[in-house]
Amino acid sequence: MTAPHDDDRPDAQLRYQVRFDVGLDGARRIGGSAHLLVWCDGLATEPVPVDALPPHVEVIDARCGAAASIAERLLTLQAARGERTMVAVVAAGSPVEAPEGVPVEDHLLAGAVIDALGAVGIDATSPEAAVAAAGYQGLRGAVAHMLSASVGGRMLAASEGPDAVRAARERWESAELVVLREFDLPA
Repeated sequence: MTAPHDDDRPDAQLRYQVRFDVGLDGARRIGGSAHLLVWCDGLATEPVPVDALPPHVEVIDARCGAAASIAERLLTLQAARGERTMVAVVAAGSPVEAPEGVPVEDHLLAGAVIDALGAVGIDATSPEAAVAAAGYQGLRGAVAHMLSASVGGRMLAASEGPDAVRAARERWESAELVVLREFDLPA
């Protein structure tokens, strides 16, 4: 039996421009053929594992306040390339190597990014990405509560105190576009 080609692997979500998965393994599944990878860690409890992510992709460390800027970045990259540009949106989970439980805050952040991509016309989304966006759309008014009430938020408060959750919320709301590795366009 031969190994499946990427085209034969449904978990790579290759037929979709916007893909969604969880954790480092998820990033590897959907990011290998992407041009842009958006890492979504709502509480930022671990550094972004840039060196462990697929090579040759631009890596953005997401903030909800920067979701529109992330979408604009994808449009800019797509215009520079002159062709459809693929994006992998990854909910970090914790720990990133083998996420445990449901990373609510990361799913919501990913959903915000996917929603912003749809708002600028990048809407060829995988079902997984569509579900993340719908979750954000339905809960956008409750994000502050979700950050503090989620398992991850409660664990952060228990281990580092309530100020750590407030700091995570400030980071969440930041409009800063954080590009950790740029996509190299051919000369």
